[in-house]
Amino acid sequence: MPIRRLRPAPEPYSTMLQRVFRTIRALAWIPALAVAVLLGAGPASGQAAKTAPPPAGNGACLGCHKANTLEGSVHAAMTCLGCHKILPGETPDLPHAKALPLVDCTAACHREPNAKQPGLSPAAYADSVHGQGVKRGELDVARCWDCHGRHNIKPVADPASAVSRKNIPLVCSRCHENMNVIVKYNIHAESPYQEYLKSVHGRAVFEKGLAEFAAVCTDCHGVHNIQGVGEVHKQARDPETCGRCHPIIFAEYKDSIHGRQALKGNIDVPLCVDCHGEHTVASPKETAAPTSKSHVPDTCSGCHARPEIMKKYGVPEDRIRTFIASFHGIAIGLGDKAEANCTDCHGVHNIRPAIDPQSMVHAANLPKTCGQSNCHPGMPEKIAQAKIHRPTGIKSSGTTYLITQILLGALAIVLALTLIRFVFELTQRKRRRAKRP
Repeated sequence: MPIRRLRPAPEPYSTMLQRVFRTIRALAWIPALAVAVLLGAGPASGQAAKTAPPPAGNGACLGCHKANTLEGSVHAAMTCLGCHKILPGETPDLPHAKALPLVDCTAACHREPNAKQPGLSPAAYADSVHGQGVKRGELDVARCWDCHGRHNIKPVADPASAVSRKNIPLVCSRCHENMNVIVKYNIHAESPYQEYLKSVHGRAVFEKGLAEFAAVCTDCHGVHNIQGVGEVHKQARDPETCGRCHPIIFAEYKDSIHGRQALKGNIDVPLCVDCHGEHTVASPKETAAPTSKSHVPDTCSGCHARPEIMKKYGVPEDRIRTFIASFHGIAIGLGDKAEANCTDCHGVHNIRPAIDPQSMVHAANLPKTCGQSNCHPGMPEKIAQAKIHRPTGIKSSGTTYLITQILLGALAIVLALTLIRFVFELTQRKRRRAKRP
């Protein structure tokens, strides 16, 4: 009986596929070898094969830099190599060199200027006080990532963004409240953030939640075009900067004697920050404010008590001194808050020369100025014409000079009589003691 041979069981389909894939992988080197030989980079050229450059995706980078993910940032669609220039031929192997070229955010991106807001574009950074520091090789000046963050950059409108309006003061304070930075670069403001927190602007942002309306650092100093203190047309000192938020007040100021000269570039006239302060801007209702009723004469004296400036513009040098010696000045010095100060008579932001018909101290306007409801309502015109800034030490003052001399003479007589009485009493005591046994 012939022996029957059993037919082997058919090979599973999955096993057949695995065998095919193994064969393909085994032969995959042949096309690569052919390309290498044609390019002269393979063993046939006599050169050692180079390691392939890092892949263009983020996979290889995140293998080591797992924490530096771009997920959730505005750059989520970008690759690591879009910013970090690890180029083939420079750092072909992984891990790459520890020291890499600094990221340049304006090399391929963020280059477009902004015609409507020139300082808003990052392209303006190169000419800013920070950008100039980078050109000088300073390592501790603010760069893009110091303000915006590194890999977790959020849109400006996102409350979690480092440069959202509410967070900007704190971001700036990282450098500007660092005493090492302040001393090194001779920055005149030592604690701007702490001062800002107490100001009318800072309280509006952090206590009242008005970050979209109240001024923050970038509103005054600029965004990417921040200038140094020595700049003549520094944005933070420009009245037009304050006018963006205070348009009505700026309209009055620009037509005043101070504003007209300031907008012409005259550095002698007071600007907003000279009267209100820089980071410590306070409401005039606050006692400590330089524009409060009791402090206004001191604030005005910053210019009007300087003879070199007063002579230059033909303004009498004694305006502050004569006001302090007047009834109004004495009352304010004693703490009377109801008395008139400089701004009550001359105006606040609308100060004009006395010869200007629109001036509050023009001869034709004095009855109205002195007759304000909180001053002397119904004051006769003749009395309103009386001079306030009248020097008492010269004969031309007339009656004022005469009364002053009489009072000084009476005071001298009283002092003399007091001295005579003292000497007489002292002599009498000595005589009585001498007569005692």
